[in-house]
Amino acid sequence: MQKPLPQLVAIALLAILCAVVAVSARSVAQTIQGEELPMRPRQPTGHLGWLGTYRTIGGVLYDGGGKVESNTLVVDVVDGKRLDKPIHILVKNTRIPAKVRCVLKGYELGEMIGRPPAEYALTKELGGDPNELATATVWRWRPYFVPLIATEPKGLEVSTKWGRTKR
Repeated sequence: MQKPLPQLVAIALLAILCAVVAVSARSVAQTIQGEELPMRPRQPTGHLGWLGTYRTIGGVLYDGGGKVESNTLVVDVVDGKRLDKPIHILVKNTRIPAKVRCVLKGYELGEMIGRPPAEYALTKELGGDPNELATATVWRWRPYFVPLIATEPKGLEVSTKWGRTKR
């Protein structure tokens, strides 16, 4: 049995109205102070791709100068593939020995470091001098590697509660 034309028109108008309301609500949810925001936060990535992905990395401890954190590994192999250009990755939970090749299995995580812009804004709002808050590092994302197993050198221990220290 066919529906009468007025009912079909009413259903079509209702569908259009629902779509308009949904789009309107979505655009309101995506803007705060004129800044567009994603419907859900994007997952940050690291040097090796998606955070939390099980990887095997190989490299040696960075021994050059400059502003590089201690325990930074100069990685030249990831998952058995040699990189065109080595990358520097901070390693946590393991003390990397100098001048020895290390092969670690684990995953990459990350954190925000530095002073957030909100602290500068608050200081200025309260009449203070934001320049007095200057820190050694800027507000930024810093990925790091969490080893679960150290396969080279033999005897290198990891200190995570999940890591295995014996092979």
